Amino acid sequence: MADMSLPPWQTLDGKVVMVTGASAGIGREFCLDLAKAGCKIVAAARRTDKLKSLCEEINLLNPSSASSSSDGSVGGSAFTVALDVTADGPVIDDAVQKAWDAFGRIDVLVSNAGVRGLNRGHLPGGVAYAASKTGLNAMTKVMALELGVYNIRVNSISPGLFKSEIIEGLMQKDWLNTIAERTVPLRTWGTSDPALTSLVRYLIHDSSSYVTGNILVVDAGASLPGVPIFSSL
Repeated sequence: MADMSLPPWQTLDGKVVMVTGASAGIGREFCLDLAKAGCKIVAAARRTDKLKSLCEEINLLNPSSASSSSDGSVGGSAFTVALDVTADGPVIDDAVQKAWDAFGRIDVLVSNAGVRGLNRGHLPGGVAYAASKTGLNAMTKVMALELGVYNIRVNSISPGLFKSEIIEGLMQKDWLNTIAERTVPLRTWGTSDPALTSLVRYLIHDSSSYVTGNILVVDAGASLPGVPIFSSL
């Protein structure tokens, strides 16, 4: 009998999820969390060595289904795909085909990969970054409009600053915690699990079947109008 105290998206058995940017940071955490929920994972990124170790870790969660292949991919509950999201169309098409063939379908795409070289944030020098995020928000809504007829839902998550291996050094700075304490409405920087992982599970589950075209901001209120983000600098 199901535990009624748990949300229905606690388990996502059988869902096939492709995650880009899966080799580190939030993408890696998404893969591990979704595997724990019962998903089969297609992990895609440029650094295939890190992907292989990730998939081996995932398959330890379900050792009865794990198997290895000679090309460095890992079968069973997880499969690796080398993918640079800035590559030419035919290269990306080939990667997607390999991802599809791994489990015979793709139920969900978590498009997590970022593009290097942009100054991040709405700060001086961040015009390209701000433009890319604004474009992504518009793309989310237009794709939701266009793909709804195929029962495909499109949502995006706008995360704030989260503790992860990528920014571990930054998170240890006292001044950053001081900013959180003085300016962020919830007075803290979060961890992606469960703040982001639980939201991703919800968006995958059929409970969110009426949710599409949304930009979901998860940042402890840091981007709210009136937050004096520079007051402590």
